[in-house]
Formats: sequence, C-alpha cells, structure tokens
Amino acid sequence: MSPDNGIVTREEDRENVTYDDQERPTHEDKRSKALGVGGRGWGNLTVQEVADRLGLSRRQVFRLKRRYREEGAQGLLHKGRGKPSRRRICQETRDFVVSLAKGLYRDTSCQHMAELLAEEHDLVLSAKSIARFLRAENLSLVHRHRAPKRRSRRVRRSRRGDLVQMDASPFDWFEIGERCTLHGVDDATGEVLGLWMARNECLFGYFRVLRQMLDRHGVPRELYADRHTIFLSPKSEKLTIKEELEDSAPVTQFGRALEVLGTRYVPAGSPQAKGRIERLWGTLQDRLVVAFRLAGVKTIEEANVLLAAYPGEVHNPRFARPPAEGASAFLPPPDGPALDLLLTRQTDRKASGDSTISLDGKQYSLIGPRRRPLLLARGQAVKVIEKLDGKLLALVHDGLYDLAAVDKEPPATPPPVIETKTGTPCKTKKQRKPAADHPWRQNPAPPAAAVGSEQGTGSPP
Repeated sequence: MSPDNGIVTREEDRENVTYDDQERPTHEDKRSKALGVGGRGWGNLTVQEVADRLGLSRRQVFRLKRRYREEGAQGLLHKGRGKPSRRRICQETRDFVVSLAKGLYRDTSCQHMAELLAEEHDLVLSAKSIARFLRAENLSLVHRHRAPKRRSRRVRRSRRGDLVQMDASPFDWFEIGERCTLHGVDDATGEVLGLWMARNECLFGYFRVLRQMLDRHGVPRELYADRHTIFLSPKSEKLTIKEELEDSAPVTQFGRALEVLGTRYVPAGSPQAKGRIERLWGTLQDRLVVAFRLAGVKTIEEANVLLAAYPGEVHNPRFARPPAEGASAFLPPPDGPALDLLLTRQTDRKASGDSTISLDGKQYSLIGPRRRPLLLARGQAVKVIEKLDGKLLALVHDGLYDLAAVDKEPPATPPPVIETKTGTPCKTKKQRKPAADHPWRQNPAPPAAAVGSEQGTGSPP
C-alpha cells in the first residue's frame, strides 16, 4: 500500500504472506493457518485470498501481518485474551451474593435468590450468574434443574430368546398396606415368561422365575437386568492387577448359574434402558391387583398359585406380539436333577474338630451311610448347598450328604450370687497373685519335715 494515496499496488497485493519454517509458530491457530504460517502446503496466498478465508477486510489482514512480524505468533491472538471483561460483575457484588447464599438465603434456589436480590437489594442478576458464583466457591446448588438426557430407542430382537429382561417390583399387591416384591421376566416380544411373589427382592425369587422360564421355554442367550448385587458383584469393579490378568472376577450366585447355562448377562445402566419391563410393571399393578381382588388372594402362597397360570392364560394372549422371525433362540435346559442342584445357594465351609460345620449361627453334622454322622478332618472343605425348597445338602469328595442340626450344649450355670445384709449382691474378690519381688517369695517357709523335727527336739516346758 502506497503511503501517499492509499492505493494497493499489484506487487504488494501479490506479496507472499508465508514465512520460513524457522519462523513458523509451534501452535496452530485459525488466523495463522489462513495466513499460511500454521501448516505446510498452503503455498503463496494473496491478501485478498486471506481476507476471503478469514472473513476480514484487507486492511485487517495487513494489520495481522504487521503484528506477526513485530510480535511473532502471539501477535495473532486477540489482545483481550486472558484479561477480565469490562462487563464482568465486580468482585464486591460476587462476595455479597456468596455471603447471602451462605447465610440469609441458604437452601434457596438460584432463581428464587435472583428474585429476592431484585426485590430486597435492587440488584438485578440472572440465575445463571448466581449459579456461576456459587460454583466458584464450591457451594452446592439447591433445586437445580438438569436437562433431560437424550436416549435412543432400542429395536426389539427378532427371535424369542435372544434377549430376556428380568426385574422386580415392590408394591402393595394385596391392598392391605404391606409391600411385596414380584419378580418377572419379559421377553423382547413383550411376552411374560415367569412371575413369582416374595417378601422382598431376593436370590431365590429370581431363581424361581428362572426355573419357570427354563421349564416352559428353555435357556435364553442373553439376560438384561440392573446392577443389583444379586446379578453383579460389587467387587467386580475393584479388581487387582492379578485378577485382571487371570480374568478371575468375583461371580455372584446368580452369575454362577448363568455361566453354567451359557447365558450372557448384560447390565443395564439406567431404568430407562430396560423400559419395556418397567412399563410391564405399570400394566401389572393395574390389572393384577384387580385379579387378586376378584380371586380373594391375600397371601403370598395364594398369589404364587394364581401367578403360575396368569401369564399364559391372561396376559400373553392380550399383550404379546409375534416375533419378526419364527425360529426360537431358546436352547434346551439341563435335566431335572442337574437343574435342581444348579439353582441353589452354595457356600464354602470348613469342618471343625468335632466333624461339624457352622452355618447361620447353627451347627450341622453330615449324615453318612446307615444314618450315622460322617467323620471329617479338621479344616476339611465342605460346600453347603441350599435348595429352593429349603433343604440343606453338603458336597464332600463328589458325594452329597444330608445335613442334620446339632443341638447346642446348655450354657454352664453361673455361680450363685451371695447377697449382703443390705440385699445388694456381694462382689467377688479376685485372687491376687504375689509379685516376683514380694517378701513372701524372698523368704519362703521351711519344709514341714524340718519344722516337725525342730519341734520334736525342743525341751519340755
């Protein structure tokens, strides 16, 4: 540009705005790229081309060139970077708002605090500005509203048995003010495969539902459930390096059964992820309560009798939909005796010196042949198996034995309490043992024979 008339000459317009490799900055910036100093292969650009790429005027491009020559890559940055804004709320106002949030306006939402500041102190601030002040002071925000998470709809599986959902729902099913838990399984087609009522959400409740599904349909390929400790061990998220290398994560009782069956467990991250079975509970809490009322069901035992036929006769014909593919993905289950031993609670115990084991505060002995107690070595490993019907078995050396409870010996009778004349119990004195430097130990008494001889030789009185 000529300083006399301000006309841009052709030579200056075609001036190369790229620089040598030694002069290029180490960091890449949008402006430096457009000027040809941030990357390789840009070639020669005219001032007009740079202005078009950046959306700036030619005069501003000349200013950026001059800054780069004088200050280097830092000259291309905005001069206001790192400096507080002139529209920034002053520190005194910030401290005033924080002090009110800690004192007079504690446990108040940001929106309510903004309204109070405008009414009482004639201070107009937005709720977001107040929230920003409180976060800077590490203060918790009360009644904050989170934006709803965006979720995608999961497509149903094409075959029955590809995916099975399992969950439990506590509810006042009998309308007597007592909450019971209903365990259920929902196939990807919307078909209910099993229902069982229990006092609370428990392992045997899920085992009962799983047994119903195995007997009626078969073994599913995947099971979708929440992260309850019945399905997922809390120790599985805190593995040691050795456990990670050996792939020996702890497994729950239910997880052990799934591994034997060959069913893959898929943990759900949220209730919305297994929304089909969650919506099923809404349907059952509306219709099943009426069915219990009409049948006069008031106990858990009576409810389980009705639930055995309810899915196949009432619910599934009304709500189940046909799968996309007619072929079933269910696999054949194990035979009856093997399945009875699989759906059990198994606990490892050690035998004591009297050939008994301890379980839940009770002592048990193994019943061997001819109904005689089986002798065990001290510390011998015994696997206790608790079946669904409550029967206890013991597994030792690949042999199953019944367990019999051993009566505990009655506690020893305490010594009688001697009362004083005033009626208060007399305190028993502890026998004191003299110390090693006691005078009695320093001058022990002579033997009895020596004392008798001295008395025998003495002169009569």
